[in-house]
Formats: sequence, structure tokens, C-alpha cells
Amino acid sequence: MKYQYSGPMSGVTLADGQEAMLCPGGEVELPEAHDYTQTLLALGHLTPVAQPKQTKAKESGNAS
Repeated sequence: MKYQYSGPMSGVTLADGQEAMLCPGGEVELPEAHDYTQTLLALGHLTPVAQPKQTKAKESGNAS
């Protein structure tokens, strides 16, 4: 999930090897259920970024 980060500049390497640079005002993609993500959310350093909903184009079904 994408988040906007508002804490101090830092970097993190998660247990699964994923690395992320955390820059104030920047967006970062982190796993929702990860303890580190939950900690940053609790501290108020992360704000979820609204993801645009994907819409499927409707097929008309009319043969031309």
C-alpha cells in the first residue's frame, strides 16, 4: 500500500529484504500488515494515499 511519509528522513530494510527510503513529504510503498508500518501509522508518520479505483470498460455487446 502507498503512504505519504511525514517523519524524519531515514531508510529501512524490512525482514523480507524490502528496502525503502523515507523522505518527508514523499510517498513510500510498505506492506499494510507489517509491524514497522503499523508503528509508523501509530506515530502519525504515515498517511494512506488514496488509490484511484480501476474501472472496467463496459463492452457494448452490439455486433456491427
